[in-house]
Amino acid sequence: MGQPDAACYASFWGGFATLPQNYAPHAAQVTQALGTERGEAVMFLDDGSIYLNGKIVFVSLQRFRHKVCSGKVCFLCADENSEPTKEHVIPDWILRKYSLYNQSVTLTNGTRYKYKDYVVPCCWNCNQFLSKNFEKPISEVFEKGFEELKSYLISGEATRVFCWLALIFIKMHYKDNFLRMERDKRIVCGSIANDLEYDWGEMHHAYCLARSFFCDASIDYKALGSLGIFRIKLDSKEREQFDVGDITFSNTFGIRIGEVGLIACFGDGGAVLYKLNQLFLQKLHGPLNFPQFRELIAQFACCNLHLKNPPRLSTLTDKILGTVSIVCTKRDPEPIFYEFKPEILGSLMTTLLYSLMKNNVNIPDFEMRLKQGEVSFLFGNDGNFLNNE
Repeated sequence: MGQPDAACYASFWGGFATLPQNYAPHAAQVTQALGTERGEAVMFLDDGSIYLNGKIVFVSLQRFRHKVCSGKVCFLCADENSEPTKEHVIPDWILRKYSLYNQSVTLTNGTRYKYKDYVVPCCWNCNQFLSKNFEKPISEVFEKGFEELKSYLISGEATRVFCWLALIFIKMHYKDNFLRMERDKRIVCGSIANDLEYDWGEMHHAYCLARSFFCDASIDYKALGSLGIFRIKLDSKEREQFDVGDITFSNTFGIRIGEVGLIACFGDGGAVLYKLNQLFLQKLHGPLNFPQFRELIAQFACCNLHLKNPPRLSTLTDKILGTVSIVCTKRDPEPIFYEFKPEILGSLMTTLLYSLMKNNVNIPDFEMRLKQGEVSFLFGNDGNFLNNE
């Protein structure tokens, strides 16, 4: 854990995971039924998905791409027989808390979309499941503030919070399958997801994490990724105390709710926090303001893009016990990174900050320097943290 009022982190970089001999990899393309020790039927579907205990416990990449992302099934249970209702992309309790229904989110294509209409198809049973297992317990702990959430993570609930972040990340990108790249209907175009060429294979692990509670999967802690929690300074001049930002192609997601900021990287095995802890995270000795939190999202994303040896991540089904596990196998004992390219950080910073800060800073050649990775809101020229207290 870091400084008590700045950040606490969970870094999961560790040893190699070994695979028990009675495990079958999730890519098995066979259809067969067999019994478990508990007398339950395991069915391997034609598309590689696995059916157990009356539900699909593993959704293959093929099913994810062609059925889930096309909206043919509920995005959570992936059951073709479910009756879809609506699930808010941003949890309803957040929309109520900050009166966001008539506010707008900025989409990946730069257009604005009302939060009240920002919904995805989800069957009634799954909607109730998400409310009970994620929204109710997580909203209750957020109401108690930063310190309580830190204690909640330390007490063993980091997996729940991490999977909740993966759920929102997936819903945001899933929604882009149903939104036109161009609002002008006279222009021929595809969906945002299609025209921006979302790599669903890269997001498949986050999707598996998002539905892990639904399928009762055990999760190797190294398979979660990097998770950071940061105290955010409350400012009475702010329009709202909510912010959300994601970097699609780096599997990085950040959300700010009141005085709490959370940032997650999916699929890195904790390598990002391993590296950022070495570089600067221990220097954060106070609460972050808006641009500092956004810069931190860019730093997480940039570090993830520089990771040279990401781990192998798998969903495994034990044919004997009838259990499901999400595991992580490291390629090397330590994470390896490509040589840092400041222009990559600059591009991410520009995406997250330029339009929002260009009229609020007095920095010569701001846009050019931002793109080149020369601007920091976190640290001064002396390398010290710019404290807001």
